[in-house]
Amino acid sequence: MESERNGLGNKRAHIIKRDNRWAVKKEGNTKATKVYETQNAAVKGAQKLRSNGHDIIIHKKDGSILNWQKKS
Repeated sequence: MESERNGLGNKRAHIIKRDNRWAVKKEGNTKATKVYETQNAAVKGAQKLRSNGHDIIIHKKDGSILNWQKKS
């Protein structure tokens, strides 16, 4: 889906702080794919996307990037 791609053709999903929980949000989408209680749970949940060709970008509470996992 083109809305999930950046200008380079890569698909990305971000793990971001949302209120008191953590959301997995595909780049270009307006809504989160799923929301989890902890950052670790969100990372585990996002691994399915990684196997489907998405990079997973894990953000800190302040929004800065903590880790960038390249697609497998």
